[in-house]
Amino acid sequence: MRFGIFTNPEKDASLSATRKVLQAIKDAGCEVCLDDQTAAFLGIEDFTDAMYSDVLFILGGDGTILRAVHKYVKYGILFAGINIGHLGFMSEIGIAEIDAFISLLMHKKYVVDERSMLEASISSQIDGQKKRVIALNDFVVTRRNRMNIIHLNLYINGTLAENYQGDGIILATPTGSTAYSLSAGGPIVSPNMDCMIVTPICPHSLYARSIVTKNSDILEVEPYACDGDMYVAGDGANTLELHENDRITIKVSDTTAKFVRSSADSFFPLLKSKLAQWDND
Repeated sequence: MRFGIFTNPEKDASLSATRKVLQAIKDAGCEVCLDDQTAAFLGIEDFTDAMYSDVLFILGGDGTILRAVHKYVKYGILFAGINIGHLGFMSEIGIAEIDAFISLLMHKKYVVDERSMLEASISSQIDGQKKRVIALNDFVVTRRNRMNIIHLNLYINGTLAENYQGDGIILATPTGSTAYSLSAGGPIVSPNMDCMIVTPICPHSLYARSIVTKNSDILEVEPYACDGDMYVAGDGANTLELHENDRITIKVSDTTAKFVRSSADSFFPLLKSKLAQWDND
């Protein structure tokens, strides 16, 4: 098998965890593939690119996993998050378990946890162009200056469902339900559910609450009565500017992110541990 490595050097400043994974792959008699930035951190010039790996080990937190997924999901490879800091919702493996986990992978004793992604297309009223981006966690529609509220219309399958006034709106996958949406008061949703979650950010209304829709629904968000300074961000990184009356269409993407797990029942034990960690912070 070919195993790739994608490292966040801010989480592994000494690169000791990265080198341990690298050595574990070699000790197992498998081929090492590297993300180009990881290779640069390690000072390795001659390497096989991570795009050719069967499984990509991602060392860092959930943010690192999101970056790796965006870069490599188009190649159809499997992802494995390795926790080297605070416990993350998308990482299951501890660095001390890497040898045993590689053995499981080599003997096909794993399950594939397939996570849905969202696709957003924006029809610009300024230049008429259509732009498309994807997200594993969520899309956030907001404005840079939070001192002024944003006005949004939400359409579901072409029907006006809600008018929102506040700091913005979050459109999340079940994976993203434990990220920004949760902080904004949204529900925790099991990642194997087929749905999307719409959560308002600091709404100027007592009755504005999260909405859960079917995977087959088409969501549209339309800013109105605004003076610019708006944007939509996919997973907090892929940012596109918005203008008044631009129409953002969001649906479940045909692209999915595939993670390898040691068991099919890892989410709720992980959730319990994560929530307990928050209580102790």
